Amino acid sequence: MSEALRQRFPSNVASIHEDSSEKIVIKQSLTISWSELPEWRKDNEYIVEGHRRTQYSWRGCLASVYGFNIHSHLLGAVLFAWLLGSFRQVYFVHYEHTTWKDSTVFAIFLGAAILCLSGSAFYHTTCVHSESVSKRCNTIDYAGIVVLIVGSFFPCVYYGFYCDPHWQTLYLLAITIAGAGAAYIVLNPEYSQPTHRHARTTVFAALGLCGVLPVLHGIFAQGFTKMIFEMGYAWLLLSGALYFVGALL
Repeated sequence: MSEALRQRFPSNVASIHEDSSEKIVIKQSLTISWSELPEWRKDNEYIVEGHRRTQYSWRGCLASVYGFNIHSHLLGAVLFAWLLGSFRQVYFVHYEHTTWKDSTVFAIFLGAAILCLSGSAFYHTTCVHSESVSKRCNTIDYAGIVVLIVGSFFPCVYYGFYCDPHWQTLYLLAITIAGAGAAYIVLNPEYSQPTHRHARTTVFAALGLCGVLPVLHGIFAQGFTKMIFEMGYAWLLLSGALYFVGALL
């Protein structure tokens, strides 16, 4: 019996020693709830779950790009980049009377979409770095939204008033100036605060509504059917409605 005890005792000691040397690893969840967020990240109280953890490093930001809004914006930017590089060869080749002006207005719109989508993807990637980085990158997101709203009007106004160059120039200048004013407001650091969320929404909605005047002008001057169906203004109205719904969200 004593021999058996002597044989068992060392193995028990080894087992205890092995158990005590094991590291206890507590795995954190990848996301946290709204109540766990620091105050500077509490922008939308209606999204109660699924927030990424604050990283405090660029590597951590890149390692946590599992948000759908990051991938959706990034894929959109890639798509519009492809369109920008190919629209002349794919679409304009069928129209022999196109000029550099046609290429320019399409390039402005497609370039604006690229800036907006890539800027949003960049912001949503880096917004969990730190408060200071989030505020700086947030301005890129807001600037991209303003650029896309303004850029969306360029092809519509250019072709809608193709035979009225004076009105065409006036409306393009007006929407550009309105966009510059909106950018000046929303890029103010004060408006990056969560408490000014409704003010930002109002500015974006007002900028989008600037397009109502040229649309109504075109309808009264050239007729509803021509402007909505032939000139494609139905798509402009649809995009305006989507801007408005997105701003409310």
